[in-house]
Amino acid sequence: MRRWWLNWKLWGGFLALVGATAVYFSLKTGTPRLALFWVFGLAFGFIVQRSHFCFVSAISNFFLFKDGRLIRGILGGLFIATIGFSIIMYRQVPDPASGLPATAYVAPFGWHLVMAGAIFGLGMMLAGGCIMGTLYRIGEGALASLVALLGIIIGMGLLQHNWPWWWNNYISHLPNVWLPAHIGRIAAVALTLAATGLLYWLVASKNSPKAAHDSTDSNGETGSLKSSIHKLGQGIFVNGWPLAAGGVILGIGNILLYQTAERPWGLTGEVMRWAQNALGAVHLPAPPIATVPGT
Repeated sequence: MRRWWLNWKLWGGFLALVGATAVYFSLKTGTPRLALFWVFGLAFGFIVQRSHFCFVSAISNFFLFKDGRLIRGILGGLFIATIGFSIIMYRQVPDPASGLPATAYVAPFGWHLVMAGAIFGLGMMLAGGCIMGTLYRIGEGALASLVALLGIIIGMGLLQHNWPWWWNNYISHLPNVWLPAHIGRIAAVALTLAATGLLYWLVASKNSPKAAHDSTDSNGETGSLKSSIHKLGQGIFVNGWPLAAGGVILGIGNILLYQTAERPWGLTGEVMRWAQNALGAVHLPAPPIATVPGT
């Protein structure tokens, strides 16, 4: 029987926890807001890796294998986040007709979203995952994902040098469509929840019987306290989490982050900063990027 004190994974996890705690306290003294983002970032990363949460996998698994578990997890997270975000935005702007919430990310609506979505979707399929999936796969040791991340950073760098032209000529004059300002807050929330629920039902009705249930590692046995603790640790740190649970937890965490830091969870903005740093390192600084409120 292997002794626990000889388990290098256990010690590696302990050292990582100690290092993360040290970083938190070092940030808290000078930049408490950054320390808050550090905690939420670690939590989101852990949840995403444990549930293997990836948008491109959700789409590909559904169309290739009729496995809709991950899409249902995403829709569950959106359902929860819609309710929480609506309450937060109501506190910021009681009358939606008076303007957009100061911290809301409401991008200009137009044809560029369709084009960008198609190009980004193609890139995700070729890379085998979205940005989120690429990052947690790197943490799992997938070296090919490093190539994908390098391509993402290069693409972000090219975008930064071309963005002023796109923004000034095609995007800045497009309308910011915020449903509460057009049809009222209650109707907008009800429409969003109804659409999310309908998509959930459609995905569930098309789900393959082989993928109808998340896999679990429970055999119904009960044992000693030590055995129960061991099973709990296995369920949290070793076995994959139920996909629906990952989506719901991420939705709740996003609400807490938005309420606490007035910023929703995002990835592309941070990767954009990585690209900025890379461009600066090779003496190709990008021009300032025009953006929308909340980014």
